Amino acid sequence: MRPSPAARVSYLIILFLAFSCGTLRIPGTKKNPQMFRGRVTGVTNKDYSDQLASLGKAFLSTPGIKVLTTPNADRYLRELTAEIISKNEIFFKNVRSARVTIIDTEAPLHFSLPKGELFLSRGLIQKYLKHESMLVGILAYELVRTENSLYPKKLIIPIGYLPLERMLGLSRLTLEEKIETDKWAHYLTVRSGYGGEYYLSWLQTQNRNTADFILQVGDVNLINREESLFKAFLIKNYTDNEVVGKKNSSKQFYAFLNSIRDQGL
Repeated sequence: MRPSPAARVSYLIILFLAFSCGTLRIPGTKKNPQMFRGRVTGVTNKDYSDQLASLGKAFLSTPGIKVLTTPNADRYLRELTAEIISKNEIFFKNVRSARVTIIDTEAPLHFSLPKGELFLSRGLIQKYLKHESMLVGILAYELVRTENSLYPKKLIIPIGYLPLERMLGLSRLTLEEKIETDKWAHYLTVRSGYGGEYYLSWLQTQNRNTADFILQVGDVNLINREESLFKAFLIKNYTDNEVVGKKNSSKQFYAFLNSIRDQGL
C-alpha cells in the first residue's frame, strides 16, 4: 500500500529537519565561532581584569565613601610606589606607576584593583603603621597583586555603586595565594632597600588585633595560619648575607602620618 500524498509530505519535512538541525540559525544572526556543542567560551583574564579595574569609580561614588586627599600625602605615596617599581624592574612588566587612594574609615584595611589602583584606610595609617618599612611591605603586597591580576573571579553585576564590604569580598585570596603574595612582597621590600623583618611584624600585628582586621580578612583563623607559614618561609630561606634595610623611617614618612592624622581630626 502506497502512502498518501499528505504522508509523503510529512516524511520529507521530517528528513529535512533531521539533516538541517545541526546548521539551523535564526535569520539575521551570525554564527558565533566561540560557541561549540552548546558551550560558550567564558571571558578572558584580561576581560575580567578590565571589568574589575572599572569598579574603582563605582566604589568611590558609593554613598558613605569619603576620600582623604592632601598634596603632601599624595606626592609621598606616589614617590614611594614609584621607588618600589623602579627598584624591581625585572618583576614589574605591566604596572609602571600606581595611584594610592586613602579611604576615610576607622577600619584598618588595604586592597587594590588591576592597573595600579591601590587603597589604604585612615584607620590603618593612624593606628598601625609604626614604621616606613611596614608601609612599603603593604604597598608591595598590593603591587604584586595588581601586576599579576591576582583577584578571585566572581560574578559582578554593575548596579552603579559598590559598598566597601563588597569591594573587599571581591579581593580576598585563599591562604595559599596569600602566602605566595607575602613572599613576593617581602622580597620586593628588601630589594627596595627597606627592612624585610617588618613584613612579619605586619602579619603579627594583624594576628594580635584580629577583631579590628575581620573586615579585611573575613576569617580570623587565616591570620594565625598565614603568620605561621610565613615564619617557616623566613626560617628556611634565612641567610647571613641578607641585605639589611633601613632601620629608621624617613622624615617624609612622619610628615605623611601627621597629614593623615590632621585630616582625621
